[in-house]
Amino acid sequence: MARFEQAGAQVVGISVDSPSRNKAFAQALGVTFPILSDQGKTVSRQYGVLMPVIRLAKRTTFVIDKEGVIRHIDRGGEAADPASARQACSLLGHQSQK
Repeated sequence: MARFEQAGAQVVGISVDSPSRNKAFAQALGVTFPILSDQGKTVSRQYGVLMPVIRLAKRTTFVIDKEGVIRHIDRGGEAADPASARQACSLLGHQSQK
């Protein structure tokens, strides 16, 4: 998390699960960033990650700059995937140097 903060970034998870399930998930994995509940699946649908048949969201990492522009999308991976996080940090470092 410190690497994200150094890059001036915030980390937020979004899940189609309930707030109580998100809390249990975060505690089980030791996640320290907030996980927002998208039970209505509105955000997942808007970002194009909702799988309509099973009504779950694909695990996806979005790097969004301060102006709200999506700079990178990493599809798939595991929940709280360290490799995705490292790549996002690297991208944030490049963006802040521009």
